[in-house]
Amino acid sequence: MNTAQLETFVRVVEAGSFNKASEEMFITSTAVIKQVNQLETELGAPLFERTHRGLTLTPAGNSLYKDSKYIIEYMRETVLRARRAMSESENVIRIGTSPMTPAQILTDLWPRIHEHCPDIHFQLIPFENTPENARGILANLGRNIDIVTGIFDDTLLDLRKCSCTVKKQVTENKR
Repeated sequence: MNTAQLETFVRVVEAGSFNKASEEMFITSTAVIKQVNQLETELGAPLFERTHRGLTLTPAGNSLYKDSKYIIEYMRETVLRARRAMSESENVIRIGTSPMTPAQILTDLWPRIHEHCPDIHFQLIPFENTPENARGILANLGRNIDIVTGIFDDTLLDLRKCSCTVKKQVTENKR
């Protein structure tokens, strides 16, 4: 079993069909079916009941689905921790960014920062910008991500218990 198979399996469950999952993943439905079949073979159990009306999870499929999201996220965090361990000897600032909250402000500031601190490096850490992820990332700043780029209002900053100095810097950077 590998991460790609689990991710494909989760996509099929959430999409409700092999075809829809293949469209979302930009691969052929044959490739999706092959990955799920290999996963079923490795587990020794069918994950779906396939009928003309669609797919239904088997008890084994339901059990795997419940754990798969956790497994996938844990594997991603493991990779991040390994990367962080490799770069701990370096002066690296890990910046959380997403398509919804681009790191434009930091890329604009980079020349000035680099002029004063030439030994500091940035590492962009992509994340999915959902309210749950944002709260989790802000609550755990410094573990996998040091700085999060984006737009934050006073309510979110109060929730994170950010100091007035941080709020002031955020407000000034908005201007």
